[in-house]
Amino acid sequence: MELLRLHNVSLWRNSTIILRNINLTVNTGDQWAVLGPNGSGKSFLMNIIATLVFPSEGQVVIAGETLGQVNVWDVRKHIGIVSDYLQTHYPQETMVAEVVASGFFSSMGLYQELSPAMEQKALTILHSLELVHYAQTPFGKLSYGEQKRVLIGRALVYDPDILILDEPCNGLDMKAREEFLQQLTMLIKTGKHIIYVTHHVDEIMPWINRVLLLNNGQCMYAGTKNILLNEDVISKVMGCSVGIFQHNSRIFSYVK
Repeated sequence: MELLRLHNVSLWRNSTIILRNINLTVNTGDQWAVLGPNGSGKSFLMNIIATLVFPSEGQVVIAGETLGQVNVWDVRKHIGIVSDYLQTHYPQETMVAEVVASGFFSSMGLYQELSPAMEQKALTILHSLELVHYAQTPFGKLSYGEQKRVLIGRALVYDPDILILDEPCNGLDMKAREEFLQQLTMLIKTGKHIIYVTHHVDEIMPWINRVLLLNNGQCMYAGTKNILLNEDVISKVMGCSVGIFQHNSRIFSYVK
């Protein structure tokens, strides 16, 4: 079943082309990674998918509904997003349970009364993420990695079809990064579909089966992740000479 389709999506600001003719289809069972260097347009593309930015040209279809022809709030429930911007700007004094519950209102902070069902859903999500013991802890008291997991919980309140993780390992040390990636593996087992955005090949976990390579606002490749083993293609995308090797079902890269 088709969950998401982008057809010839372009975006520009003034005279600057940010994205050009991007095509992407996410079907049931797809787990995507979007790989590209800084400034390649990855975050802009994710904001379009999350309906936070409208494309200048092209068509976006989410759960069978075409963006621009339906109420954006109706289709937005199908897509969850976790980004550095949200983590950096979220009010640090907000209690963790309230951070998760704020996802019902797409707000940064909780300013509306929760129904008993909303409160229970927030606690259930915290249980599933093994964070319920932090429910009444201020968001700012958590570690960087724990905050990431809380924001994932916030994105899950509507059980979205697709969860976008926009460079979620930024700011994590090596140990915290690996722990976070393993926790995502558990999330996949619950049936979620992920679009994982990164500029690090080694963050692309074995459960990811599709890859979009982005450079300078253009799609260089979209398909199976076997392309990650092609050093020439990855070098062209990343703008430097890249070596590739595999270890324990993971693919790693290094600058030659």
